[in-house]
Amino acid sequence: MSFGLALICGCTPTSDQVGAENVKGGIQQLRKLSFVTDVPFVAKSGDEARQMMVAKLNRDSSEEELRVGGQVGIMTGLFPSGTELKSKQIELMNQEIAGFYDPHDKVMIQVRGKSAIGQALTGRPQVTDELLEAHELTHALQDQHFDLEAMLLKVKDNDDEEIALHSVIEGDATLAGLAYVSGGLTEDLEKKIVDHFSSMPESFQPESAGTPLALSAPMMFQYVQGTRFVAEAWQRGGWAAVDAIYRDPPRSTQEIMNPALYFDQRPPVTKVTLDGYSTLMSGWKKVDDDTFGELLLKLILQRNLPAKSPALSLPAQWRADRMIALQKDNALAVIWMIAFHDRASAEDFAAAYAPILEKLKSSSSTYRLTTEGNAVLVLIGPESLPLTELATTVWKSSKIALEPSGNSNPTPGKRAAGFDSAALASHS
Repeated sequence: MSFGLALICGCTPTSDQVGAENVKGGIQQLRKLSFVTDVPFVAKSGDEARQMMVAKLNRDSSEEELRVGGQVGIMTGLFPSGTELKSKQIELMNQEIAGFYDPHDKVMIQVRGKSAIGQALTGRPQVTDELLEAHELTHALQDQHFDLEAMLLKVKDNDDEEIALHSVIEGDATLAGLAYVSGGLTEDLEKKIVDHFSSMPESFQPESAGTPLALSAPMMFQYVQGTRFVAEAWQRGGWAAVDAIYRDPPRSTQEIMNPALYFDQRPPVTKVTLDGYSTLMSGWKKVDDDTFGELLLKLILQRNLPAKSPALSLPAQWRADRMIALQKDNALAVIWMIAFHDRASAEDFAAAYAPILEKLKSSSSTYRLTTEGNAVLVLIGPESLPLTELATTVWKSSKIALEPSGNSNPTPGKRAAGFDSAALASHS
């Protein structure tokens, strides 16, 4: 799925290119970065902006990629039955986005709407235009200095890493925009901003209103958790520390939610490599390759379990996962391996997820869920697939291994605290 660069607040754009030019000098000074090239400023109606958003979505993902992504989400319990991913993404963007910077066309867009986010945080009633401009101009600075389009292309096949990167991008722009309209960033303002965003809901509206939680929650996450994460960097080293994140970005939403995992003793990355399925799946073509991560795992359980279920805490024990989707004719199959920090968490997750899969299976599909050590293997597909035999060969051929991750790693080869090294070794 794709998470676009945009400002959530529905501001009331009334300024023009001259107004944006006035903000440009101030945001350069605050953010300590200079514009390399001019940034065109364009005010658009809601319909015009919607057409641009659709064009961006079409550039980022093909119709087939969106169809498969939506179906995989339904099969795993991430999306409700009947979800059409493209239409829901467009609907959400149309409702919530007031402005955006497009790293492909290098243009800043304002969309007409309303919001009081600037007044709520700064006490100034007339700051919405400035806030939107400062936010989107920060995106332009990011793009000119760090090449956002190239960075986002690298994480296209990893939802978890993509959301984490967007969280940095949006958290940076949100913090800079609010600092600009407040006259500069101080420790008191930084705390006020973080406290404000921490009190916001996890999504724009409940899923019952028609927007899948797995679309609205990740978008809100980028602003709420992303702002907290970037504020942590600013506390530790000012804007230079924020810039440094782009040179070694977080690899997961888990690092965004727990900044100490990034800024302090960063654990090595755990990589899951799936193999062994091709011999039993002749004629099947791989159509998707992805990682869900802690956030999306959490949303699956939130959607399908009671609000006070003890299993809702299990995603915090996530260590890594990899999922592939394969297609043959009109049939779709999912192979998904998830590694946890310990054996008990893997077994508890399997116990909680099995009843969810039981409810999700259809008359033409089934599932197989097994555990080994601290890992869980989920197979979903048509009844004609030999899932029991497939599970055996996937377990035998797949690998879960540690690899280096950036300058802040502990000593190479050192395993993350609490990780079941014996279980890991069984898949190395």
